[in-house]
Amino acid sequence: MSAVLKSASWWLLPSLLLMQGCGESEKTYTVRFSPQVREQALACGTSYTDIGTSRGVIDLVDFRAYVRDVTLVRANGERHPLALDQDGTWQRDNLALLDFVDGTGECVAGNPGVRAEVVGTAPEHDDYTALEFKLGLPPERNHLNGPIEPAPLNAPQMWWSWQGGFKFVKLDVRSRTNELFYFHLGAAGCTGSVAEGYTCGADNQVTVLLNGFNPDTNQVVLDIAGLYSGVDVERVPDGVTDSMPGCMSGANDPECPLFFEHFGLTASTSGGPQTLPATFFRVR
Repeated sequence: MSAVLKSASWWLLPSLLLMQGCGESEKTYTVRFSPQVREQALACGTSYTDIGTSRGVIDLVDFRAYVRDVTLVRANGERHPLALDQDGTWQRDNLALLDFVDGTGECVAGNPGVRAEVVGTAPEHDDYTALEFKLGLPPERNHLNGPIEPAPLNAPQMWWSWQGGFKFVKLDVRSRTNELFYFHLGAAGCTGSVAEGYTCGADNQVTVLLNGFNPDTNQVVLDIAGLYSGVDVERVPDGVTDSMPGCMSGANDPECPLFFEHFGLTASTSGGPQTLPATFFRVR
């Protein structure tokens, strides 16, 4: 071997060792969310029948949610949080806003821009078998001043002024007897101010773990029929035991426990995470 080749070989060796020590290669992954009514896509401008205990009819009005800490899990249990793309609109830090309404039909509060995915990078592996994510904001970030926060926290539809903080999930539908039938998930029993801080009776933190999830081939189904399975969407509140149609995370709301069970929560202020049933969340 010539002196030149020997010199080149010695120069390349440290570079190759450095490349081997740089760790795993990164890949961009897209976690897709699919709102559905059973096997039918949920969309603005479409009526859905046979919903809930009264087998009622609903139309979508609004559906948005915050998700965070989206994590891919390998077969060996190794966990890799997605480093989210910082797109300035839908994703910031480890938080993403999902928006399923396009402003058509009854979805008058929506706009043409929809977002049904979370995009970020993680080490490239072909044995990811599960997905984990959390809903909403953690307590330490929940009570920010929404109007001055950057996207995606600047969405006024997700501010919860009377509770303080943000709605983690906002799902409004119209039934034949209720102009609006609400489901708003968020921290409840909150008192305080942005300046002085808040305390809440129930933080309502939800962690979702879905097994059998391959980010290259699977989607997260959000099944509205499952969520409403124990609820009467045509029931008119009596104004005594129930002041409004649906649930706004109140501990004394008779419909909240029927919703919360699908998130592994209780509606009690002393409640906490429980087993998550495969009714609202599932893998497709």
